Amino acid sequence: MSFKNNRMIVPSIIGRFTAKARKGAVERARHSPRKILLVKQAERLGNIVLLNSAISALKNRFSEIEIDLLLPAKFSDIMLDDGRINSVIPVYKKRYISRPWELLRLLKKLRKRRYDIAIDCSDVNSRSSTGAAYALLSGAVATAGWQIGNLFDLKVSRYHDIVHASEMYIRLLTGIFGEEFEGDPYFEPVSPGSFDEKPLVGINCGGRDDKRWPLGNFIRLGEILSQKNIPAEYILGPDEEEQRKILQQNMPPRCTLLPLIPVARLKDTFRKYSVFVSSDSGPMHVAWSLDIPVIAIFLSSEMEKFRPLSAGSVSADGGGGLEPQKVFDMVLTALNSRRIMA
Repeated sequence: MSFKNNRMIVPSIIGRFTAKARKGAVERARHSPRKILLVKQAERLGNIVLLNSAISALKNRFSEIEIDLLLPAKFSDIMLDDGRINSVIPVYKKRYISRPWELLRLLKKLRKRRYDIAIDCSDVNSRSSTGAAYALLSGAVATAGWQIGNLFDLKVSRYHDIVHASEMYIRLLTGIFGEEFEGDPYFEPVSPGSFDEKPLVGINCGGRDDKRWPLGNFIRLGEILSQKNIPAEYILGPDEEEQRKILQQNMPPRCTLLPLIPVARLKDTFRKYSVFVSSDSGPMHVAWSLDIPVIAIFLSSEMEKFRPLSAGSVSADGGGGLEPQKVFDMVLTALNSRRIMA
């Protein structure tokens, strides 16, 4: 097996010592699964949120199935409190280096569940060595994922056309089970709020450096909203303390900077927003997956692959001198589309 780098050496070694399931057992697991483990070892919150499409599709096809998620601990709380999910199992990757017995305890827990299929839900354009390893070590009857040599029992050929990232998981499941799957990328619905209340705009100033719209533009947007008597709440992540200090010193009227929000509280916080403005980032994906209109500003990432899909959302190219006034116009359009008058 040849690889462009050495990242897949560990799972390839594990694969050599992990017995492949017999064809009959694999077919039974494909056609009548009772328990499925979805493994996602991503370093970005947005990649975790996009699993919603796989969860929805599996429940649409196998209504009685039990779905467990194996996720990085720092992001796992975002998927809690969803009735479609049986269990969210956190992974503490760095901790296992000094506490290998905790890794053994995790693997014992996975094997005790007796999964029919363990699916490595890596991005189609990348290979996750940890995701593949956990799927192989889960003890599932069959393992599945995008084709990496002969690593999995059920291998799906990679594609190269550009489609939305949520569709990626639909294609993965279709390839694994050999039939068309349908699912949506939203969190489990909750009771809708009233759109007749005074609007509140959420503004996420954070994001990776090369993806982040300048902080000064977000501040100016808040000033324009304030002039129109539209309140806004700013949020920032745990690694953005310098931006937090600057924002605190330049806070527009009628605007508030929220304290650091734990991942478990993001959904409840965002549900009160009439519109959410953000660069391409994890919080942006959380917001649109709650069916909130999102103004998403793209600088360096693939807009077609990661754009928000919720009704009223807009994807804007921030690389060509996008002005705060233009973003405000988008916010106003989204507000009016929800029958909210400022």
